[in-house]
Amino acid sequence: MKKFTKAAAVVMMLALMTGCGSSGDATTAKPAATEGTTAAQAEKTTTGDTEAEKTTEGSEASDYYFQKGDVKIFMEAAAPDILSGLGAAKGTHEEKSCAFEGMDVTYMYPGFDLITAKKDGESVETVSQVVLRDDTVETPEGVYIGGTVADVEKAYGVTVGDSNNVKVTKGNCDLLFIFKDGVVSSIQYAVKSAE
Repeated sequence: MKKFTKAAAVVMMLALMTGCGSSGDATTAKPAATEGTTAAQAEKTTTGDTEAEKTTEGSEASDYYFQKGDVKIFMEAAAPDILSGLGAAKGTHEEKSCAFEGMDVTYMYPGFDLITAKKDGESVETVSQVVLRDDTVETPEGVYIGGTVADVEKAYGVTVGDSNNVKVTKGNCDLLFIFKDGVVSSIQYAVKSAE
């Protein structure tokens, strides 16, 4: 895979920064075939002297997820173990969230950014987004920035048509693909939006 252009990186960052705005006109598509679902899993996370219970819908069968090495990243999963598994980030950025009371924290890794929600009054930081930045990473289904519309259609069982984007939803995850000239220019995982 070749490194993608700076222009594509700029388009992706603009898409990420519009997170506080309207949801846009993304075409939403359900996968053609859905796999079985599992019950919510309760995971315990210890932060200091406080133990917090976090319910997540994270399973390979019922949710889209991003994987880096052995680390599987599900939306709304507790972030501490994921961050530990990924190792030190190349950089971090924290800003006030426009979606809730608290902070959005961005952890920058080679090829992708992991964004977490640090909500006021909650002791556990949770995963809210993963944004792929270049073609050195790909979805578990094999789609990467620089891939084609046909790759997305085949991998996710959707028809894109003339749209410049498509959103597929599975479990607690919205997976958005943005296209430019028939090529994937942005891939973003996010907590499923309320519809």
